[in-house]
Amino acid sequence: MDSRKALQAVTLLSFIYIMLAPNRSSLYASGPSRWQDEELSSTIPATNVNSTGIVEETEDEYAYLILQYHKTGWLITKKIKSAVSSLTSIRRGGRVYLRTSRYNDSSDCPSARLRPHQLYIYSNPSLFCDATSLVDTLSAHARVKILHFVRNPFSLAVSNYLYHRQDPTPEEWVHDANPCTSDEIIDLWPGLLSSTFRNETSGYSIMSDSDFRTIGNICRGLFRTRPGLEDKGYYEHLLSLPPEEGLELATCHIVIASMVKMVNTIIKFEQINRYYSENPALEERLEILTISMDRLQKNTWKVGRRAFDFVLGPYVSDNVKDYLATRLRNDYRRRTRHGNSHITSSEARYGNSLVTSSEVEEKERLLSYLRGHQFWSRVLGNMELVTDSVT
Repeated sequence: MDSRKALQAVTLLSFIYIMLAPNRSSLYASGPSRWQDEELSSTIPATNVNSTGIVEETEDEYAYLILQYHKTGWLITKKIKSAVSSLTSIRRGGRVYLRTSRYNDSSDCPSARLRPHQLYIYSNPSLFCDATSLVDTLSAHARVKILHFVRNPFSLAVSNYLYHRQDPTPEEWVHDANPCTSDEIIDLWPGLLSSTFRNETSGYSIMSDSDFRTIGNICRGLFRTRPGLEDKGYYEHLLSLPPEEGLELATCHIVIASMVKMVNTIIKFEQINRYYSENPALEERLEILTISMDRLQKNTWKVGRRAFDFVLGPYVSDNVKDYLATRLRNDYRRRTRHGNSHITSSEARYGNSLVTSSEVEEKERLLSYLRGHQFWSRVLGNMELVTDSVT
């Protein structure tokens, strides 16, 4: 057996051992907002095999950044985090803030410091500065590989509503939250999104200034206006309102809190890729892979394999990446088939599934409601044009 095959065999066997270890379960004990700091020890060094068959240490100049949004990419991010921790010498980076202020967003670039050989995970990035400044900011200390998970806005809206409506709800904040955004904050959004949402170069026209005010009006028309709900919180509304009204209330919240940032970032990354293509002499210090969760649902192995290869690169063999993609596919199918608080899918079928026919029918009915709604069909439909552009 030559050195390459020996290395691949040792890597694969070591990974299988790690994944079957009895203390592994604690890594998966909680959701994305409660990830434990406990990680598997890095038992396999970062290695590569040169043309002569000699094993060499990999010199890694990259920082790794995973971007996700609510109800978008939780399971695959967890799998990648586990693989990076157990199979590479990449370290988990410190907390990084991809927004300019803790309280309000602005058009300034965030002061992120991404260091080589570290993995960062961030939800809901606020990237509103111009594309060239964003390149300079993110790559100031390292070349950066960005793995960006996105999702169809219609399926995201329905999934978000059903997720928070669960009894008990998986997230405590919904009990006391006010889902409606003040006019003062809403009026800031058109300016923040002017370079992406209404831009001739990008070719998109996502939302008008009045659309943001309409969302605020819809939200306030539903929140604490119904008999018996005058002093109740967000969660009580999700439980008590008719499903269509509860869906609209939840959609008002998720559009402002997350969706506009997701669509903005997709377009911003398109602008960065266009900037590089128009300036071929420049060094590409940002490598971006945007993955649609809807495509992941339809072809979990192929899309998952692409994500593992993007992050793990030369650290592990193709056999190990194949194995990771297979485990992701099997786990995803199991969670979808048997029901899971973090996995909601319009692909679910109720033949041999614990997901009931009424649950599937409700998802389809709510999707149809949004697609047939005079306002939401247009706004979410414009966003869908952007998410559908992701390959």
